[in-house]
Amino acid sequence: MWPRRARRESTEMIGMGAKTRLTPADLLSLPGDDSVKYELSEGELIATGKAGLWHELVKSNILRRLFVYEDRHPETGRVFSELLFQLGPGTARMPDAAFAGAAKMAMLSHAHVMIPLVPDLAVEVISESETAAGAGKKVPEYLAAGVREVWQFYSEEQRVRVHRSGRLYDVTGDQLLETPLLPGFSLRASSFFG
Repeated sequence: MWPRRARRESTEMIGMGAKTRLTPADLLSLPGDDSVKYELSEGELIATGKAGLWHELVKSNILRRLFVYEDRHPETGRVFSELLFQLGPGTARMPDAAFAGAAKMAMLSHAHVMIPLVPDLAVEVISESETAAGAGKKVPEYLAAGVREVWQFYSEEQRVRVHRSGRLYDVTGDQLLETPLLPGFSLRASSFFG
């Protein structure tokens, strides 16, 4: 369900072979409920897939560990679950989990529905229903927008792929997942998949 203006423009432009590009403001004005969540990728509306049990269990494990870290180190920043971040004029993403450092938190107000700043860390749990192309497209968008680090959790392979400023590596099994963004955070990769 697009906003009336966007729906009208889309209908008019389809006949001309063009595609309407939505903005984050259009995304916020979409009617609907919490049963369908949307993101924007370069102006294209994307309905996020339905997450299964395994996806939600892994996401819960991630969030639980990040919230414990936040409780112990409140001065570092805040952890969020499925909060919409504006990454650019035509791109808004809702990572499964995100961390925004204290400096960014100081620039926000409680009135924000869509966060106008990029998180420092974006976390995505890659579910079986997500295509490789869809999962792969998010990482360059995050990094180009200024996200400092992206974690992708691959549940079936029990692997965490870390993307950090031109560096890419996997963490599996008893290897430790650590980041300079969260000083003192250090957990075995396997702990997120149990």
